[in-house]
Amino acid sequence: MKNKRLIALATVIILGLASYGLGWSTLFTVSSVEVKGTDQFLPQNVKIGEKLARVEPRAVASSYEKFAFVQDAQVSRNWISGKVTISITTRTPVAIFNNQGIDESGKAFVVKGNLPDTLPQIQAGNLEIAVTAVKFLTSLPDEMRSALKILKVRSTGAYVLEVDVEGRNVEVRWGFATDNELKAKVYKALLTQPENAKLKRMDLSAPHAPIVK
Repeated sequence: MKNKRLIALATVIILGLASYGLGWSTLFTVSSVEVKGTDQFLPQNVKIGEKLARVEPRAVASSYEKFAFVQDAQVSRNWISGKVTISITTRTPVAIFNNQGIDESGKAFVVKGNLPDTLPQIQAGNLEIAVTAVKFLTSLPDEMRSALKILKVRSTGAYVLEVDVEGRNVEVRWGFATDNELKAKVYKALLTQPENAKLKRMDLSAPHAPIVK
């Protein structure tokens, strides 16, 4: 019985010393902070000299994920060196609306530097409509998406696409976002026909009866 009491007392003492060492002593403090994955400005939410035990990775990560351009943040602590590493995954824009990038999830954010010229421009009445347009855009075949220059959303909700076809601008009146797979096949088939080598406009709003000009 005496041995058990001694063991229990020793355990409490060890745990107490460990808690003190982690949370209060000058041991196990933050010696350096590294932010990886972005060169955009982010505030320093972890301070040099702060107790490592008080750096809660999930809370720190959440504070960075509040920034619109941050898709994900991961925080790790090195208990030997005292280094805290913050790994940032930034959002990748797939389209541009009002000088902002929009990623595949529909999140709008400011892109550092010049916006890529290769991304399609969305012309819409507001951001909510533009986000819906991005969902439509991402449903298009890759070869069509890569050639898309401008995606217009009419007040009716109908889509008009301006596509670069071998250096030639072709207007595609898509209509509503219905029968998208069929319309994409008709679009591709029409471009392969020799008589359409110089077409400037294509109306696919009724895919079973397309019109070319």
